[in-house]
Amino acid sequence: MDFLLFILGSVLIFYGSSLLIDNSTLIARSLNISPIVIGLTVIAFGTSLPELVVSIIAISRGEGAIVLGNIVGSNIANILLVLGVIVIIKPLDINFSSLKQGSIYLLIATCCLLIMILTQELSYIPGFILLFLFCIYMISQFKNTKDNDFDSSISKEDFKFLYILYIILGSIVLGYGSHLFINSSIQIASFFNVPKIVISVSLVAFGTSVPELVTSIVAVRKGEPDFVIGNIIGSNIINIFLVLGSSLIISDIYVTLLGIFYPSIFMIISALLLLLLLLLNNRMNRTHGFLLFILYLTFIYLTL
Repeated sequence: MDFLLFILGSVLIFYGSSLLIDNSTLIARSLNISPIVIGLTVIAFGTSLPELVVSIIAISRGEGAIVLGNIVGSNIANILLVLGVIVIIKPLDINFSSLKQGSIYLLIATCCLLIMILTQELSYIPGFILLFLFCIYMISQFKNTKDNDFDSSISKEDFKFLYILYIILGSIVLGYGSHLFINSSIQIASFFNVPKIVISVSLVAFGTSVPELVTSIVAVRKGEPDFVIGNIIGSNIINIFLVLGSSLIISDIYVTLLGIFYPSIFMIISALLLLLLLLLNNRMNRTHGFLLFILYLTFIYLTL
C-alpha cells in the first residue's frame, strides 16, 4: 500500500508541477523575459517546488534527514541523471557566456552547503544567509534581463488570469501529492529498516527530480536547449538557497556526518564536473551523457 501511495504521490507531484511550470512560463513569456532567464529562474523555481514542499512538510514533522538528503540527492540527480539522459537523447550546444553568472552562483551555493554539512552548522542563522543569497540571485538574474535578449523564435503570450488559476490548482495538487509522497517514503524506509537519509538521497530525490527530467526532455525536443542547462543550474541553486534556507528557518537539522558525507562529496564532484564541461566544451555530446549517467548509477550503487 505504501508503494502505491508513493507512486500516486509522485504522479500528483508531476502533474501539479506541470501546471505550475507551464503557466509560470506563459506568464514569463507574456512579460517578454528571455529564455535563459526563464530557465534559470521561473522554470527552475517551478521544478524545485516538489523539493520545497516535500522539505517544508518533512521539517515540520522533525524529519530533517529527509530534507537534507532530498536536497543533496536531487542536486546530484539533476546533473548526473537528468542532464545525462538529456544529452544521450540529443547533444546540446553550449553558450557559456549566458550561463557564466548562473554557474558562479551554483559553485557558491554548493560550497555553502558542503561547508554547512562538514561543520554541522544547519541552523536558522545559515538559513537566513541562504535566503538572503537567494534574493540576490533572483534580483541579479532579472536585472540582467534585456528586451533584446528575448528569443524571437519563442512566441510571446498574452497574459491571462486563467494562468493564475492553474497555478493555484497546481499548488493544491502538488501539496497533496507531497503529503502522500513524504508519508509513504517514511513508511518504506521503516519497513525495510533503511536509514531515512539513504531513502531521501535516492528514492525521494529521484521522485522530486522527475519534473526537471520531464521538463528538460520536452524542452530539448522543442529545440530549446537554453531552458535545459538553465533549468538544471537554476534548480540546484534554488534547492540550496531557497529550499534549505526555508527549512532551516523552521527548524534546525541534525544528521550524522557519516550518513551524508559521501553523498555530499558526490554533490560537489557533480557540480564541478558540470562547470568543467560547460567551460571546456561548446557542445555536450553523447559520450558526456553516458559519463554522467554512469556516475549516477555508481552513486546509487554506493549509497544503497
